[in-house]
Amino acid sequence: MFNRLHRLFPHRLRNLRCDRLRQIDIELSNRCNLRCRMCWFHGEKGIGDRYEGCELTTREVFGVVDDIGKYTSSIYIGGSEPFIREDFMEILRHMKSKNLAVSFTTNGTLLDSGKIETLVALGVDAVYFSIDGNEELHDRVRGRGVFHQVTQSVRKLSGIKKRRMGVKPLIIVNIAVRSDLIGHVKESMDAIRNATDDGADLYRLHHLWYATPSELSRHQSAVTEKLSRCAVGAASHVIPGSFVLDPARLAAEIMDVSRLPKVRSYPDLSYTQIIKYYSKSPTVRKRCIASFFAAVIKPNGDVTFCPDEWIDDYILGNILNDSFHNIWNSEEAHKFRRVLLREKHFPGCQRCGWMYSY
Repeated sequence: MFNRLHRLFPHRLRNLRCDRLRQIDIELSNRCNLRCRMCWFHGEKGIGDRYEGCELTTREVFGVVDDIGKYTSSIYIGGSEPFIREDFMEILRHMKSKNLAVSFTTNGTLLDSGKIETLVALGVDAVYFSIDGNEELHDRVRGRGVFHQVTQSVRKLSGIKKRRMGVKPLIIVNIAVRSDLIGHVKESMDAIRNATDDGADLYRLHHLWYATPSELSRHQSAVTEKLSRCAVGAASHVIPGSFVLDPARLAAEIMDVSRLPKVRSYPDLSYTQIIKYYSKSPTVRKRCIASFFAAVIKPNGDVTFCPDEWIDDYILGNILNDSFHNIWNSEEAHKFRRVLLREKHFPGCQRCGWMYSY
């Protein structure tokens, strides 16, 4: 068992030290100009902006980037809407000056031609645009007129990239899988392609990371027992009852559109795996190894292993108070990894995308 895991993980497993990271997620802000229904920050069950007034300053972000750039070559900017920060373009410029691969997700409503020109000029590596179906479905979730705004942003970015003969950024349309998308997957894909003039490099159907009430209860109990934490934020992912009433139909629709050019799913699941994903026993990947490869930096500088508030109160340290090297290989980090090696995952982690990413 030990030898097999040692071959799998590129680190010194015997003392759980990790020397290389694949990616760091930096949540610059949890603020947003929209109130999307399924958002775990500002949606119907969202936890709100718990870091209001606690965001890192521009200079502090620069210092964090300089520190973590010694250990990884890839940064994903998470949290809520990044363009809500007036210094976002300045931060991107600093990240790219360090030769880091940088990607982020946006709702596409705060972009203008000047910002789009800068994204291309800087060589930002990937931009994910959230578009959740055709105009009716998207605006039902994100607000009236938002579909038009985001699709126009995709068109502009694609056009400017072509005019400058650039290969970056990769333009990815991220389509969240929700219950009302079922029966409209192909229709929505066609609508998005038409509205964006097929300007995306990739169309990604994104299975939502959610938990049932019973899974949340078991998850929080396990986190309390094994880590002495409460995982309060995981409650923002709870969807009562059956989220997908007909997973076989959804799986068939996704398999159908997956044959189209530039269409993928995340996680990339087979027909059978999609059905399992939306069942009461959804585990497809048996072991989470994400804590050996990635970490999250919250808006106030706290470092955690889990994205999207799944185990939000297990803090490894704060990047303003200690180096990332010390935090990444701290005793708190070792404890978390030891627990995961033994337990494989927690009950609420079964639909977390990081289970499938590493």
